[in-house]
Amino acid sequence: MWRNGKRSVFLILLCFIGVGCLTFILGESYPASLADGVMKLVSKGDKEEATDMNIDTTPSPDPTATPTISPTPTPLPVYEMEKGGNADIESFFQNYYFAKSDCDHSQLKNMHTDPENAQTLLDLRNETRFLDDIINITCYIIKSYEEGAYIVYAYHEMKYINIETPYPQLDKFYLITDKDNNLKIYNSDMSKILQNYYNERDKDEEVNQLITNTKKKTKKAIEKDENLKAYIEALNKN
Repeated sequence: MWRNGKRSVFLILLCFIGVGCLTFILGESYPASLADGVMKLVSKGDKEEATDMNIDTTPSPDPTATPTISPTPTPLPVYEMEKGGNADIESFFQNYYFAKSDCDHSQLKNMHTDPENAQTLLDLRNETRFLDDIINITCYIIKSYEEGAYIVYAYHEMKYINIETPYPQLDKFYLITDKDNNLKIYNSDMSKILQNYYNERDKDEEVNQLITNTKKKTKKAIEKDENLKAYIEALNKN
């Protein structure tokens, strides 16, 4: 009987020890996840390690936009100025100045891309009222970047009735070849690129020298001839 009592006490002690160990183990564990309906447990140390691994306190750098590089525009070609050398262009301006001296308004209009934007008949008559002839016509030609087009500086001298000294002048034109292969003075609207290109040619060394020399000749002619000076002053007032 004593032996049976000792066995009972031993079993009771064993149960208490087992329950205490299980409580200790479970007390150090935490639910981590639920997969397939089964709660998985991790120890406290594993949970802290997992938490530390999942939290990243380093701030992410802001994304830097890649700059867009604009392509460098190809410079337009610039050609040298040539004195004459193109029979078609020289013939065109011989006809142009002949029509002007003859006050042929219809012919002059047809030589422009926009006939209605050409010089008016009234202005033409005022300019040529005492004009006797236009002489010493010389074309200085610069090829344009556009196919079949040219920048032309036309030097000429205006000879007026009863005035001995001719009046030197330099006109500038943009000459194109139309769809019928005819030369025309371009007097329509220019694009910004073409307008800048056209204006910039005045700064070319040879062109600038031509402009300067013509101005000197004009000044000299006016200083030389009082009648020419009086007529030009009267003409500019109108």
